[in-house]
Amino acid sequence: MRDPLSVGEVCEGIREALRDQFGSEVWVRGAISGLNRSANGHVYFTLVDPDDVGQRPSAVLDVALFAKSKFRVNAILKKTGAVRMEDGIEVAIGGSIDLYAPAGRVQMIMNVIDPSYTLGRLAESRDDTLKRLAGEGLLTLNRERGLPALPLRIALVTSEGSAAEADFMHELSASGIAFEVSLFDARVQGSDAPATLSRAIAAAGGFDVDIVAVVRGGGAKTDLVAFDHYEVAAAVASCKVPVVVGVGHEIDRSICDEVAAISAKTPTAAAGWIIQQVVGFDQRVAAAGARLALVADDQLTRARQRCDLSTRRLVQGTNQVLNGALGRHVGAINRLRTAATAAVLNAGHRLDRNDLRRRAVDPARVMARGWTITRDSQGEVITSSSQVTDGDAITTQTADGLISSTVTIPEPSTERARE
Repeated sequence: MRDPLSVGEVCEGIREALRDQFGSEVWVRGAISGLNRSANGHVYFTLVDPDDVGQRPSAVLDVALFAKSKFRVNAILKKTGAVRMEDGIEVAIGGSIDLYAPAGRVQMIMNVIDPSYTLGRLAESRDDTLKRLAGEGLLTLNRERGLPALPLRIALVTSEGSAAEADFMHELSASGIAFEVSLFDARVQGSDAPATLSRAIAAAGGFDVDIVAVVRGGGAKTDLVAFDHYEVAAAVASCKVPVVVGVGHEIDRSICDEVAAISAKTPTAAAGWIIQQVVGFDQRVAAAGARLALVADDQLTRARQRCDLSTRRLVQGTNQVLNGALGRHVGAINRLRTAATAAVLNAGHRLDRNDLRRRAVDPARVMARGWTITRDSQGEVITSSSQVTDGDAITTQTADGLISSTVTIPEPSTERARE
């Protein structure tokens, strides 16, 4: 058996083999995972293939960025201002491959980074996501929901306790409008941000609200990468309620901005847009009320004028009717008076004639001329001798008194008997 090697000798051999294979500097691309910033200024993470993010990786490479090299890397990143090393971010880094003998672990000692690679990958991923959303008909879906006239009930999707939440709520409070805000907490940065954001947006869309606000403060492009994620953008696009997005600074524009009903520059601007909708609604109501008052006044004036005209016409018509009726009434009275006078005269003439007739047949006047009236004992007027018999008591009324007598029937004469 050959002399066995010590562990140190094996590790040194591996280190030399690594130098022979990769040289003093090598560039590696991958997605950051498990980023850890230690108290002594060192940064540790692993690189995985981008397709392995969020699942069990098929290959990992430990990376150490020591404090002495971190200043150089930070200076490079600061020049762009667009890249920050965070979990899930794809990077291209330079350094050496070495063996960390105390742990028997191969690792990369990082000393440089290429921000253009990260920005290029972000742009490429953004373009792919936009094409996918367009192909699925999601780019304009949320805008087609139609904006609420009075968005008083708001579902706020952001990280609870964040500056974005504080800015948004402060703007609403300063407006003096009684908004009703429901908070849906979500991670807005990091590898788990897309999943929590999409779930929170979906939950907010199913809530009884007028609008959903998705907000986050500014940062590097890599800080906002979750809002370029397909899963988050699709949740915004498919939300059942119109979404206003206020993510980042003035110059930032994410894919969520592209698919949301409203894109605001910042969380404060998102709150300001909502406030303006309510103020605008109030102004439109006030303007409509003013226009309605003007129309009502105009209509009332016109109605009053029509009423006055109708009243004058009615008075004139009434006077004409009354005058006509009064004329007819006077004529009728005159005709009635004439007719009554004629009727009275005619009646008087008739009475005179009747009085003459009555007086002509008055028994007293007849008896004054020698006529008498004879009645039987019962008071009945005797008009025929057959009404009495011999010996009947009768009474004869003359003009100046009564004569009582007894009936004597004479004997028939001889001459009559002969016959």
